[in-house]
Amino acid sequence: MKFMTAYLPIVLTWLVFGGIHSITAGSRFKQRFQSVSPFIQRYYRLLYNGLSVLTFLPVLVALNVAPVNFLSAWPGSAWVGNLVVGMGILLGLFALKSYNLAEFIGWPASQATRAEHLQQLGLLRYVRHPLYSATILAIGGVVVQHPDWKHVLFGLSAFLYIRIGIHFEEKKLVRTFGDAYIRYRQRTPMLIPAI
Repeated sequence: MKFMTAYLPIVLTWLVFGGIHSITAGSRFKQRFQSVSPFIQRYYRLLYNGLSVLTFLPVLVALNVAPVNFLSAWPGSAWVGNLVVGMGILLGLFALKSYNLAEFIGWPASQATRAEHLQQLGLLRYVRHPLYSATILAIGGVVVQHPDWKHVLFGLSAFLYIRIGIHFEEKKLVRTFGDAYIRYRQRTPMLIPAI
């Protein structure tokens, strides 16, 4: 019981973050919220990203205050973990080259240049969700650095949220791009490139 109460905040804060993030990403919520004012319509993506950062802070606090209990006698490997984290960061930076960064963060000036066609450049040729792949790789590196319960639960919660998020994101992409996305999904792996 003591074990559960020590680590429950990590899972609960992930659930709250994931719930808020998913609700605010939904089309219905977005349309209703944007109809309130032209300001909100113009800055919705920026506000959404700001809210995402704010609601993720409790996840980091819960991770930071949870006790350290190792899964085994192995204390982890800083150099291997750093290497994997670094690979995840580099992969993420490379993946961002496939996106319009201003649009991604929600800079209002980018609204007029929003892509109307399915992007399949850069890493998007090899996996459908390269930023999620990069995130999973980086979190895996953190777990290698710190093979304890709090980091493992953090990593499992992140993976579960990403996997659920991909399900809903792909439904939205099918609604937006139709058969073009269905064909893209059939030939392009989700997270791990085909060898």
